[in-house]
Amino acid sequence: MERRSSLHLFVAALLFFAGSARGAGIQIPEGPGSNLVYAKCQTCHDLQYVADAKGLLPAQWKAVLASMNDYGLEISDQEKSTILNYLTTYLGPNPPPAKPEAQAASIDGKTVFQQSCATCHGADGQGQPGYFPPLAGNPDLFKDSLFPVLVVLNGISGPITVEGKSYNGSMPAFDHLSNTEIAAVINFIRDGWGNGSKASQMKPVAPELVAQQRNHALSPSEMHARRENMESK
Repeated sequence: MERRSSLHLFVAALLFFAGSARGAGIQIPEGPGSNLVYAKCQTCHDLQYVADAKGLLPAQWKAVLASMNDYGLEISDQEKSTILNYLTTYLGPNPPPAKPEAQAASIDGKTVFQQSCATCHGADGQGQPGYFPPLAGNPDLFKDSLFPVLVVLNGISGPITVEGKSYNGSMPAFDHLSNTEIAAVINFIRDGWGNGSKASQMKPVAPELVAQQRNHALSPSEMHARRENMESK
């Protein structure tokens, strides 16, 4: 009982600092499951507390994840297992040495989407009414060849209208993804859910194009303004 109480006190303290310590562009170690941590956690808050908590014991990470359910975290049993394995391995007391970036040939856009985008936009690209817009049939994917790249790199925040429906969610930057991963996931989205006919009119996104855009950082609000300007043309 005493051990359980101490874990709950620890989690409460950690959650307090999660709300009070802010950080932008926080990077966590690469490893199987890291994209899920970005996707599941970063949507609601930054990852400063995750980075600061490096070295926790497995029981402590398990308690942290369990407490997130009280804040509305929705994950499958498989996702929970993957996240816990990542946290206890790469942010545990004895993390393995860093590995080189995956080769381009091994990166699949569908897998990147499932790990990083499906939480908000849905496995079928239909989004969530009022919060996250659909990617299926979304004209934003094709009005500007660079716009989807910039959204993934910088995030976007503010109310938008897509096909006559309003959304007011916030997307964080996913600039932790490699240039190859970003190119792959955008090409996958542009070619999926009936988008392919428009995608055939555009050149596929290349990793080199993503790399060039990393030098032009924008805030999520600036991305919203860019979209509004794009809409007015």
